[in-house]
Amino acid sequence: MSVNETINVIKKYANNEVETIVDFSGGRYSLVLLHLVLRALGKAKAVYVDTTITLPECDDFVQEICDEWGVELLVVKRGDVDFWELVKRWGFPHRRVRWCMREFKSIPLRLFSESFDGEVLHLVGTSMYESSFRKKIYSIRGMYHFNYSIRSYVLHPMLKWTEDMVHDYVEAHGLRLNPCYEKYYHSGNCYYCPYVTSLTYYSRLAGLQPRLFSKIVEAEKAMRNKGAAIYLGRGKILHLSEFMSFLTSNPSKVLTLKKCEARVLSKRLFTCQKRCLM
Repeated sequence: MSVNETINVIKKYANNEVETIVDFSGGRYSLVLLHLVLRALGKAKAVYVDTTITLPECDDFVQEICDEWGVELLVVKRGDVDFWELVKRWGFPHRRVRWCMREFKSIPLRLFSESFDGEVLHLVGTSMYESSFRKKIYSIRGMYHFNYSIRSYVLHPMLKWTEDMVHDYVEAHGLRLNPCYEKYYHSGNCYYCPYVTSLTYYSRLAGLQPRLFSKIVEAEKAMRNKGAAIYLGRGKILHLSEFMSFLTSNPSKVLTLKKCEARVLSKRLFTCQKRCLM
């Protein structure tokens, strides 16, 4: 799908009869989407979900971009519960049991949508090429559908955009990327995610945000069943506390990037759709 086709899709579904909101996470896909919406409509309103485990640099970046671009920013956050409280109660979220999505994204967005009198349309920068699962799901759901989790209609204008298309658009328009990408190889909307298994990322997080990293380690130690923060697949797990102890005792140990990680770093994408890095 071309840029012009994407802009035309936005114009088609966003109209005066619905409250149009861009879900802006601070990631590069949602950044490009916000820029496209401004081109298509001349104005934009964005919602940012503070997951209670966002990196401070991500919070700052989202606010700065919206200020620079004249976008009305609305921040939503669960005020009644903390992510780490639920981890100690339920265990770490798993790739197949992502209760974190329900508790810290879907519920806040549902309450947000219900705060409006009329219909709300959420524009989301999802790409079906981010994973085989997404490709399967969105080939059925399509670009426009009703999301029962947030009880609103959702439009994915960039559903057929590839990683390279996003990179080219960012370069062509000189968009400033979230600094978390270069510092942590991660967008920073959630500094812990069950999909992030890159030890390079966690070593960066431990060095730059030791207080936040310690929350992950503390949660691991609080698990009665010796739960680990990282699930490597096929029953294999990794305790980050043990990993950091290993690095401390082996300071000369060099982490080797996977081929896909090296590729995205060379293009200054800093994250890849295969989720080696988020």
